[in-house]
Amino acid sequence: MASSARPRIRQRTKRIAYVNQKGGVGKTTWTINVGAAAAELGARVLIREMDPQANSASSVEPEDGEYTMNDVMRPEEETGEVVPGSLGSAIRRTGKQWPGGLWIVPAELALASRENDNGPGAPRERRLQIVSEGVLDPFDLVLTDCPPNVGQLTINALADSDEAHIVTSPTKWGVEGSHQAHRTIRMVQRHHNADLIFGGVWVNMYQTAGKNGRVESRTRVAELRAAEHFTGKIHDPIVHDMEVIRRAAGASVPLSAYGNDKDATEAAAIFRGIAERALND
Repeated sequence: MASSARPRIRQRTKRIAYVNQKGGVGKTTWTINVGAAAAELGARVLIREMDPQANSASSVEPEDGEYTMNDVMRPEEETGEVVPGSLGSAIRRTGKQWPGGLWIVPAELALASRENDNGPGAPRERRLQIVSEGVLDPFDLVLTDCPPNVGQLTINALADSDEAHIVTSPTKWGVEGSHQAHRTIRMVQRHHNADLIFGGVWVNMYQTAGKNGRVESRTRVAELRAAEHFTGKIHDPIVHDMEVIRRAAGASVPLSAYGNDKDATEAAAIFRGIAERALND
């Protein structure tokens, strides 16, 4: 459990949710790379996987465990309640190839059924907050990987986060998903979490090869910058489409451990900088 991890480097736990209504924008890979980089910097990091596809877990290969995010988010049949603090029972160490300070609460496909939970008991938008009570304090950074939609799982993640960051690819659907995600963030700010900060937009998978790809990427980034609600909120660096990022994720290793590949070293440095900002801002 987290109690055996290294000492904390922040006085207060910071909770960031990574979100986009569109899938395929590299959000999960982004989450695990920021998490791994932060852990390599000495932080205690927990990934809360709210995406039923469970790609984060398949990448970091956690130790075996009895419970998943689905188990702790499932309301009790008689009361409709979830158990306060039960998230702790589902926290697992990541695989040996990953930094020792990186932990995960893995998802599973059955988590998708939690989108439809209704009935008595605690408000369904607050269930992640309830199961996380008293559990997050040992961590410096808690990163929540949201599903590629704006349903109840995403709303739960936003309701129990300090900041919401949009991760997108510079494509038509990625940009449209970013606008939808921003509307959801605003809705959660109004109704469920008035303290939620919109942390901006990270552009991922920017195409540099091929004229058509470059034009598409440049056009979509310009569209993002032109949107009033994204003014001053498009972060640097814009991360290029790097094959090594996909290869490292497919090999279930952090970028820093992906051999002596020059591109891997460059990508690891980029995410180290992003992790430093997450820890220090």
